[in-house]
Amino acid sequence: MEISLQDSIGKSISKDIDFAYHKANLVYNNETIEIVEPIAVRGQVTVSQGIADVKLSVKTRMRYTCSRCLDIFEEDFELEIDEKVSKDEQEDENIITLEEGDVLDLRDVVLNNIYSALPLKVLCKEECKGLCQDCGFNLNHGTCECAHEELDPRFSALKDMF
Repeated sequence: MEISLQDSIGKSISKDIDFAYHKANLVYNNETIEIVEPIAVRGQVTVSQGIADVKLSVKTRMRYTCSRCLDIFEEDFELEIDEKVSKDEQEDENIITLEEGDVLDLRDVVLNNIYSALPLKVLCKEECKGLCQDCGFNLNHGTCECAHEELDPRFSALKDMF
């Protein structure tokens, strides 16, 4: 959905927003995140004197790969967007300036905010134990049969000598 900022020079325009669109997947930190349900966007955009006040609520469901154990899991994703966008450079640093033209694409605003809201490391659960460093067994499903030696790293050079 696109909104023109040019039409609002002499008047104020307010639009109720309610649309959904599908994006197959996102690439974030070299990992693919699949979007399972269409991205539902609701809210309101008010444009006055070339500045758009965007207030949106975003909901979708995503399929992630855990950064520690590599399990695939799904999770609901909700986001509230509240920002101001202008077609011209503004002194206020809280107002985002469009790079080109005077048309604001709300899908771009939503995607930029989704990327900003994603965690650096996606975990299936807070207490995820990850994988065994020796055999690769998922430690969330039990313990592996590896013999783990607790070795002080300061003595690792001595181990090689004997």
